[in-house]
Amino acid sequence: MWVKICGITTVADALAACEAGADAIGLNFWPSSRRYCAPERAAEIVAALPPAVVAYGVFVDAGRDVVAATAERCRLGGLQFHGKEEAQDLVGWSLPVIRAVRATSREVVAAALGAAQGYRILIDSPAGGGSGRRFDPDVVRGLDLSQAIVAGGLTPENVAEVVRDLAPYGVDVAGGVERSPGVKDHRLVREFVRRAKGAR
Repeated sequence: MWVKICGITTVADALAACEAGADAIGLNFWPSSRRYCAPERAAEIVAALPPAVVAYGVFVDAGRDVVAATAERCRLGGLQFHGKEEAQDLVGWSLPVIRAVRATSREVVAAALGAAQGYRILIDSPAGGGSGRRFDPDVVRGLDLSQAIVAGGLTPENVAEVVRDLAPYGVDVAGGVERSPGVKDHRLVREFVRRAKGAR
């Protein structure tokens, strides 16, 4: 089970995620986010990571030039798009790409999964990333999520059930392992990773 701890804002929190066994971290470059991470801080965080852990940059309608410049400056290992990016914005990168989709209906999710070529789909709450709200699992139950990532309202208490129920490729968490926005609770991070990876 692939696990990503998103909304990282400090080196200490990044290293805690690594030590817990996370496969990736997320650095949010959307200025309006409560978990915004300035590029200079992000570069410091990425430099502290062990090679096996991938740092994804989270972008919202940033424009290709901005994304490329930020990825190079911060030495990102992956890109995650949460805006209204078009299909052409998701291809042509030399880095792994994740495309977030709000689970507003089964049709929306199924269409996104079917269209994904060369990138993964992250299925999020209809309220959007960072809301702390879950989506209705019936919206995706029965769909092949073996290449998809599930997010939205996940916590150490519910992640194992979600993994067993939906059988995704991976899970992504931000608020469910925090003391306050952008400040991770290291105990919760450890519990989340342990339960996610132990669920199947």
